[in-house]
Amino acid sequence: MPDTAPPPKALVEALGASAAEQLLAKFAAYSNLPNAIAGIAKRPSDPSLEQAALRWFDEDFAETAAQMDIRETWALIALAARADVSVLGRVPADTVSNQAQKIASIRRAAAKHAKLLAAADAAPAPVPVDAAAGVPQLPAKVSEVAKWIAAHPDVDAKMFAPYPGQRAAARRSALRALGSIASPEAFDVLGQYATAEYSDADLAELHRAWGRFDRRGFAATMFGPAARGLRLDVCADLEGIGAVDGLLALDVILAKPADLSPLAECRGLERLRVHALEDAGLASIDAIVGLPRLAHLELIGSTRGADLTVLTRTPIEQLYLALDGADGSFLREMTRLAGLKLSGGNETHAGLAGTALDLARNGVTVVLYRHERWVPELVANAPGDVLVEEANGFVRLRPAQNAG
Repeated sequence: MPDTAPPPKALVEALGASAAEQLLAKFAAYSNLPNAIAGIAKRPSDPSLEQAALRWFDEDFAETAAQMDIRETWALIALAARADVSVLGRVPADTVSNQAQKIASIRRAAAKHAKLLAAADAAPAPVPVDAAAGVPQLPAKVSEVAKWIAAHPDVDAKMFAPYPGQRAAARRSALRALGSIASPEAFDVLGQYATAEYSDADLAELHRAWGRFDRRGFAATMFGPAARGLRLDVCADLEGIGAVDGLLALDVILAKPADLSPLAECRGLERLRVHALEDAGLASIDAIVGLPRLAHLELIGSTRGADLTVLTRTPIEQLYLALDGADGSFLREMTRLAGLKLSGGNETHAGLAGTALDLARNGVTVVLYRHERWVPELVANAPGDVLVEEANGFVRLRPAQNAG
């Protein structure tokens, strides 16, 4: 999400400002719009969020949609459709390319979601095999875990092992319990939950547990299966991530002030996405200078605390960068840069327009946010040797001789 656009009012009222910002950051993390729509289709039911998305559409869509990343906009539309599918008939025409196809996908997903909810309401809850053998009934909700553990201090961690038919709520309760027990036996059981892809709720439980075990061993066990494309979601600390063998791609949202020094061990990293939330920021990105295979970097959100000029010493070819008011002239020195998506921030540096035009002249495809205050003037005064194209709230710059 460009850091010039605050979260919509309806989301802030439903979730709080910080949680709303984190949610939109997750939506913007999808690589493209179709993936964002598909990702929303996989989200568990959240009626309060879905109603908030509907209120946003009904009350603020016209004023806020143009200021938001297109993935955020359509993710909220997809959530709103769960609350009221008729919202899809009120989306303004030509909001995005192939709009009819995207609306059809959302309509199908909303119908499937409604059927799943109906089936879940009708189905009996599966019972773990141990529950029928006279052992204490396990906590059914995360909110019950602390009290349950206090009442059963000598519990066998194996009681929280995964079982066929285990529901999402029971799995999250088990993850919370194992993190609370925090014994070697609990870690052995926790490892049985390791997978290549976690839900946001499960990741939140894993982050809660991470610091209660050896961080390196935890990272290797719980995140190792996802080494080809690890999504950590909202995370406070990356310590221990270097133990993930063969890590190729990492996507993380930083919720607290941090630097990227734990990534220095990740020598095989090829793709990195870091979103530093407003209350977090980055102290340093120096560690990425030592990553010889890093070709794709997304560094967005609150970046003002980091020295961004170190990017000139990296092999990055594709860059998505929030300058957060910094001078972007160093971008001219990134000799391998082929594509750049750029946000200038609230207080854009005076020379940024010239830098963007120079990069485009030199063959770099530059993508800008149309709503940022400095961009309309650049578009209006673009020289003849730079081709300007506008679509879906973005402006693309490229050499005029490469048009066609």
